[in-house]
Amino acid sequence: MFKKLTTRQRVSYIAVALLLIAALFLPVFTRNSYRMYFFSVVGAYIIAATGLDILLGMSGQISMGHVAYLAVGGYVSVLLSSNLGVPVLASMLIGAFAAAAVGALVAIPCAKLKMQFLVLASIAFSQFIYQLICQLNFLNPYRGLQTKPITIFGFNLNSNYVYTYYFSIFLVVVVLILRSLLTKSKVGRALMAVRDNTRSADGMGINVRAYKIMAFAISAFLCGFAGAYMAHLSGYIVSDGYKQALSFNYLIMVIFGGVNSLLGPVIGATIYQFINELLASAAAWRSVTYGIVVLVIVGFVPGGCVSALRTVGDKLAHMIDGKKGEGDAKP
Repeated sequence: MFKKLTTRQRVSYIAVALLLIAALFLPVFTRNSYRMYFFSVVGAYIIAATGLDILLGMSGQISMGHVAYLAVGGYVSVLLSSNLGVPVLASMLIGAFAAAAVGALVAIPCAKLKMQFLVLASIAFSQFIYQLICQLNFLNPYRGLQTKPITIFGFNLNSNYVYTYYFSIFLVVVVLILRSLLTKSKVGRALMAVRDNTRSADGMGINVRAYKIMAFAISAFLCGFAGAYMAHLSGYIVSDGYKQALSFNYLIMVIFGGVNSLLGPVIGATIYQFINELLASAAAWRSVTYGIVVLVIVGFVPGGCVSALRTVGDKLAHMIDGKKGEGDAKP
C-alpha cells in the first residue's frame, strides 16, 4: 500500500509518523512534572482549537465567544462529579453534550447571521455566560472550586502528569481521527458546500440552517469536552478562566496553525502554548506578540503554518523525484 502512494504522500505520512513517535517518547527525555502538565494542557487546547476549526474552517462561521462552551462543559462536569458522584470521565462527556446542546440552542437564532453580526452575537453570548457564572454564588466564581482527579477504573491519572500526558495524546488522536472521518463524510461535504456558497448549497437540496446548527453543536461539543478536561486536569475551576477576551486566543491558534486542516490546530495550539509560557513573566507583551503573529500569518502565510509546511513538503518531494529521475537516467 505504501508503494502505491505518491512521493508527496509518503513525505507527509513519514513526517506525521515521526511527530507521533517524538511525542510518544518525550517523557523518556524529561519527566519534569510541570513540563508534563504543560504538554497535557496543550492536548486540551488542541481539542478546543479543532472544535473551533470545524465551525470556522468547515462551515465558514466565525465565533469570538467559544470560551463560553469551555465554561459550560467545565462547570457541568465539575458539579456532576463533585456533588452527585458521577465518574469523572462520564461527567466530562455529559459536560460536552451539555455544551453541544447550548451551542445548538444559540445557533438556532444565529444561523441566519453572517460576518460581523455573528461575531457580535457570539461575543454577547460569551459575555452573558461569564456574567452568569459570576452571579451564581454556589459556583464560588472568584475563588474557584476544587475538582476531582481524572480516574480510569479507579486509577488516578493526576497522580503523575506523565499519565495525563499520554491520556492527552490518546484524546487528540481520537479527535483527529473523528475530524478526518467527518471531513470525508456526507455531513462534512455538506458543511464545506455551505461554507463555499450558501445559495448553491441550498439549490442542491442541502438544509443550510440545519447544517449550520450541526456545525455549532459539534464545535461546542469538542470545546465543552476540552473545558471539562482542563478543569479536572488543573484541579480547580474559576470564573477568570472564561473571560470573553480569551476566545481570541483560540482563534489565534486556528489561524496560526491553518484553517480547515487536520494538523493546523495541533501546530497552532502547541506554538501558542509555547509563546504563552515564554512570556509568562511579561504578560503585558502577550497581546502585542499575538497581534504581530496574526499580522505575519495573514500577510505572508495566509494558509497558516500548515500551508508553509506543505510548500516545504512539495519541494522535498520534488527533490526526491528529481534524484530518482537522475538515477533512472544513468545507464
